[in-house]
Amino acid sequence: MEAFKFIDMYFHSQHEIVDIRETESRDINTLFSYLNNLHSLSDKIKEKFDIKLSVHPEFKLLRILRNYFHHVDDISELRIYVNLEHNVSPYHVEQMIIPMRVWAEAASNFVDKNTLPESHEKYKNKQKFIRKEFDAILNICDCVDILDDPKLYCHPLLLKCDGSISELGFDIFKFVYNISNIIAEECRKIPELASKKIIQDLGESYCINNNIPKHDLMVSPGVECVLTTTGYIYPKTIEPAI
Repeated sequence: MEAFKFIDMYFHSQHEIVDIRETESRDINTLFSYLNNLHSLSDKIKEKFDIKLSVHPEFKLLRILRNYFHHVDDISELRIYVNLEHNVSPYHVEQMIIPMRVWAEAASNFVDKNTLPESHEKYKNKQKFIRKEFDAILNICDCVDILDDPKLYCHPLLLKCDGSISELGFDIFKFVYNISNIIAEECRKIPELASKKIIQDLGESYCINNNIPKHDLMVSPGVECVLTTTGYIYPKTIEPAI
C-alpha cells in the first residue's frame, strides 16, 4: 500500500467537496467526511513531519465546525453558484453555505468546552486561549459580532428583505479552499510527500498565493449585498424580521 495514505484521503475528499465537476458525487456525508479527513491529516502530519496546521486561521475555524459536527449536532450545507448583479465581483463562483446560526452555535460550543470555573487556577489561561483562537479567525473571517458573544446568535438570524424573510448564511468555501492550498505547499516541502502521485498531480493553482482574501466580494458603492442560506441577494429594502 502506498505510504502516507492520509494525504490521498484528504485530497480525495477535498476534490469532491470543492471541484464543481464532482457535484453528482456529493451526498449527505461529503462535508462530514471532508472535515474528519482534515482532522486526521492534521494529527498525522504533525506527528510524522512536525507540520502544525493548527496555526492557520482557516484550520482553526474548520476544526471548530468539525467538533460541533462530531459531538453536538448535524450541519447541512447548501451548494450554490454565486448570484451576481451588475458591479459585483466575487473571488469564487461556488459557495458552501451553512446557516449563520450554526456557526454561532459551533463557536459557542467551543467557548463552553474551553471555559473553566472562575475559581480554577487555569481559568484565565483558558480565556486567553479562546480569545487568541477567535482573534486569529478574525484575520480571515469578518464575523466579529458573533465571536464577541456567540450565545447571542444561537437562533435563526432573520431579516425581512423586500418583504420576504431570509435567514443569514455563512460561506465556508474559502476556508476549505485556502487550507487545501496551504497543505499542498507544505507537502511539496517534504520529499516523501512531494513524490506522491496525488501531490504531483495537483495543478499550479494549489498555492498560497491563490488563497482567497478575508473580503472576498467586491461591491460597488450603493449596492446592498446580503448572504443568506439561499445565496447572495440584493434587496432594495432591509428590515428586522419581527
